[in-house]
This record gives sequence, C-alpha cells and structure tokens, in this order.
Amino acid sequence: MSDSIDGVRLRFDQREFSSMKLKNRVAIVTGAQRGIGYAIAKRYLDEGAHVVLADVNDAHDPLPGLNGAQGTASFVKTDVSVDSQVRALVSKALELHGRVDILVNNAGIEFAKTVVTTTEDEWDQLMAVNLKGVFLCSRAVIPVMQQQGSGVIINVASELGLVGEAGVAAYCASKGGVVMLSKAMAIDHGPQGIRVNCLCPGPVATQLLEDVFASSDDPEGMRRTFESQTVLKRLGRPEDIAAAAAFLASDDAAFMAGSDLVVDGGWTAR
Repeated sequence: MSDSIDGVRLRFDQREFSSMKLKNRVAIVTGAQRGIGYAIAKRYLDEGAHVVLADVNDAHDPLPGLNGAQGTASFVKTDVSVDSQVRALVSKALELHGRVDILVNNAGIEFAKTVVTTTEDEWDQLMAVNLKGVFLCSRAVIPVMQQQGSGVIINVASELGLVGEAGVAAYCASKGGVVMLSKAMAIDHGPQGIRVNCLCPGPVATQLLEDVFASSDDPEGMRRTFESQTVLKRLGRPEDIAAAAAFLASDDAAFMAGSDLVVDGGWTAR
C-alpha cells in the first residue's frame, strides 16, 4: 500500500520482531537515493524505524528494494546545501512523525583532482554539500532533539578525513572538517542527551566511487589501487557501512560520543 507525500511515501508491514533495535524511532537519512545512504535507510527500516529519505534527486516510485521492510519510508526531495530545503525536510518529518530521533548526514559528492586542478566553483560546490550540508541539517534538527532531551546524529565522513590520499584534495579537506565538526557537536550537545558520532567508511563499491574512478586518468588502475590498499583486498559493500550506522543509532552505542568509527577494510591500519 502506498500514498503520495512530497513525491512518494511507502507503508510497510508493522509485524513485531524482537531483533528490531530501532523500532518506532524516527530517522532522517540524507543522500538516501543510492549507495551508502540507501543501504542505511533500508537497514533502519528493517530495524523497525520510520525513515524519511532525503536526496537531491527525484525519488524512485516505488523505492526499489524496500518492499518488505518493517518500518515506514517517506521521501522528501532535498538539496542539503540550501537552508530552506533542509528546514522543509525537518518540518515534513515532524509533520509525519512528531519527532526526530536519528539524523544521518550522509549526502556527499567527490571528484579526483588536486588543489591545482580543482576550480573554485568545484571547491565551493563540494564544501557546500559535504560540510555545509552537515552544518545545516544538524542546525535544523538539534533544537528538536534538545526539546525531546535525546537524539543521535551520525555524520558520515570518510577514512580520508583521517588520512590523506593523492588526487582528492578537496574531498579530504571536507571530510576532515566533518570529523572535527562531529567532535565539537558532541561536546556542545552531549550534555543535552544528543549523541554525535562520526562514521568513516573506507572505499565502498557505490556509484559515487565509480564516478571517482571514471574521473581519473586510469580508472581501472585506480580501482586496483583502492582494492590493494585495504588489508581485506576488496572494496566495501554499502551494507557493511549500514551495519555500523545501525549500531551507532542503537542503544548498544549509548556510551559513544565524539567517536570516529572507522569501517575501511583495514585501509588506515597500514
């Protein structure tokens, strides 16, 4: 059964499952149309959450792969770099569910360029999505969580927010900013019952990474390099990151705040 709300809303089976650690919690997931964001949204639905998926791209109708999930899914088209759209996203989540328990700031873009080859417009666009988007979404949601006295914010950064890598200078800078912003937010808002943590994926087989490969001079060589730099000798799967995001959102991570959870196949172990 489905009905339309800002593009698409899907209702799913509400059967009881004892393993659903996010049952009836309300989550906003940005960048949720594909890749890591989509996998997180699906995992949260399987855990019984009510998920508002946000993305700059139009929704698939119906959203593929979500049938049979245990929560409810709604979609709001959102450019996270635009404050008015972010505020509309949060307002819709409150209209639908009356609260926001979890915010996953996942929306991001990437390209393979050095500082010298990056244009000013490219720099501004990447920072607007990857860093400003985290700021705007958090700024809109934190007052809601303050009023509730509880909440979880998960900022998706990258292992490249912790270590450098050749040819992705702007991306490294943006994700390093997300890591430090997460720590500052945790300090500011932990006493208010809001847990803020940073999730740092390694190379994950998503369309975003495929686009990075395609933008390089040697796409296949770059792919082999990424695979070889993990100790597991493979790219990650979106589901690997979704499992970590489910843990951070759950009460199992109740004593985690200001942490960087690295899920990178051993990339940063070297």
